[in-house]
Amino acid sequence: MNYFKRLEEIISENLNSRGMDKAYLAGEIENAAKELIKSDTIIIVTGFVIKDTLTGETDGPLGAISVASALEKLGKSVVIITDIYSKSMLEAALKLVGLKAPLEIFIKGEEDILSQSILSTYKPDCLLAVERPGEASNGNIYSMRGECLSDIIPSMDCLFREAGRLGLTTIGIGDGGNEIGMGKIKQYVIENIPNGDIIAASFVTDYLIVAGVSNWGGHALASALSMFSQEDLLYNVETEIQALEAIVNAGAVDGLTKERTLTVDGISLENNIRIFEMIKSTIEESLALDKGAS
Repeated sequence: MNYFKRLEEIISENLNSRGMDKAYLAGEIENAAKELIKSDTIIIVTGFVIKDTLTGETDGPLGAISVASALEKLGKSVVIITDIYSKSMLEAALKLVGLKAPLEIFIKGEEDILSQSILSTYKPDCLLAVERPGEASNGNIYSMRGECLSDIIPSMDCLFREAGRLGLTTIGIGDGGNEIGMGKIKQYVIENIPNGDIIAASFVTDYLIVAGVSNWGGHALASALSMFSQEDLLYNVETEIQALEAIVNAGAVDGLTKERTLTVDGISLENNIRIFEMIKSTIEESLALDKGAS
């Protein structure tokens, strides 16, 4: 059984809702996890603002925290970066899960200075973007609805561009075509996604995980790390629910409905938990098989 392929299949649910169902990239979860295993320090960026509420959405932070938790269990150093709109929810989630990762805040107008400072201070091996909006070809950042967000949020593309110049590994996780890393399938986004010609992100990460919900992509990556390390690194379902509650209490909204509910991209808590449990059971089955073989 190819458990990495199973993870890809699990997180492909919901891709058809945005026209992303044929944007299939085989092997990216496995290859991204291999790079993280080799890395000592990883920077994770996340946070997607909803313009009508000026708060971050529920998709992104949980996936970022999931990967960060798995990496810390492996003894890796992790740094999380977001903006003012998702600051309080990341603080709440970090505290709930008990992570050591410092939280850095990107500020609009200071992107270049912060990029240089952060890379110089932490000296990462790898950068991971989880549901972080990316610049389109015209330099602007857009929501999936085609709303320009550049007037209110800092761009983190400069951080990834500098990382690429330094030869660092970059990984992207997204679900709509407008996130950092989606430049890897830019033409597909332009041709198949509503508003794709406007919103398509340009930066090409070394590895790109396309998921029906970006949080699921983060959980799948944590699961792939589990398979390589022969240890279940994905936190339990109770923690997932508590983390979602924590970020909603801190102001997070559903990116589709724009409401403060325990939903992600319009998908119910029950369906999100169903996917989480499928990912979790894939780890357990893989580890049980390996134990039996030994």
